Amino acid sequence: EGKVALVTGASRGIGKAIARTLSRMGATLSLCARDPQKLQNARRELEAEGAKILDVPADISRHDDITSLVQTTERSLGPIEILVNNAGIGHFAPIQEASEADWDATLDTNLKAVFLLSKAVAPGMISRRSGHIINIASLAGKSAFAGGGVYCASKWGLLGLTQCVAEDLRPY
Repeated sequence: EGKVALVTGASRGIGKAIARTLSRMGATLSLCARDPQKLQNARRELEAEGAKILDVPADISRHDDITSLVQTTERSLGPIEILVNNAGIGHFAPIQEASEADWDATLDTNLKAVFLLSKAVAPGMISRRSGHIINIASLAGKSAFAGGGVYCASKWGLLGLTQCVAEDLRPY
């Protein structure tokens, strides 16, 4: 109740469902997605259910967009107390067919963005000695499959990052 929650990838699917649940629990929401129109549609749908929402279109694979997202959220709503790193993309093809651009886009969205967002909100959470960072992973973080090299690498990395961040922030 009364917490500020930032949810990435919130315009559809799991992200929108998480936002809906957090709203029903009393959180004020900052929703983020790349597509401004889909984000506005999600905001309208959730507001009709009583949600308090700020929508911030952003491409979280870009450092400047992340900085702006966090600053806009905290300036408008207050300190981020819950971060849900949900946004993700998948590239599925045999490794010999994957390009460096496929690798960069997938790892920047699925892994680097989680690092940068967590890094951006952690100092405030540490100073308040309170906060939650929730990373949405995949079974692909534990199971390999043909054509999944790029995606699996991002999700295996995400699981490792999640465990290390938990250890780093545990004392707080």
